[in-house]
Amino acid sequence: MSENGIGNRSDFIRDAIRGYVEYKRTATQASGVPTEGGIFVRFNDLQLQALKNLTQLGVCLTEEEFVRKSVLDVLISEDKKAEAIRNAFAAAQMSADLK
Repeated sequence: MSENGIGNRSDFIRDAIRGYVEYKRTATQASGVPTEGGIFVRFNDLQLQALKNLTQLGVCLTEEEFVRKSVLDVLISEDKKAEAIRNAFAAAQMSADLK
């Protein structure tokens, strides 16, 4: 630590945290996408307000949860959803019978 001009452990930890935060900020700004991966979607102010209103009305827990559900509703057919529900219920019945 003394070779790099770091006085004590607190200074070292503080400097490490600052470096990490700066790295994450720079990486996100450079690509426009958070470094965690995934998809980054931009909404305009009207869309954001609509999502916020849905959350406040209790339609969804979070804006992100509503967007995820909306995408899944488009990707997964009603038949597949019904099949998944039937399978989940059948598995619960089998589990209950075994107890």
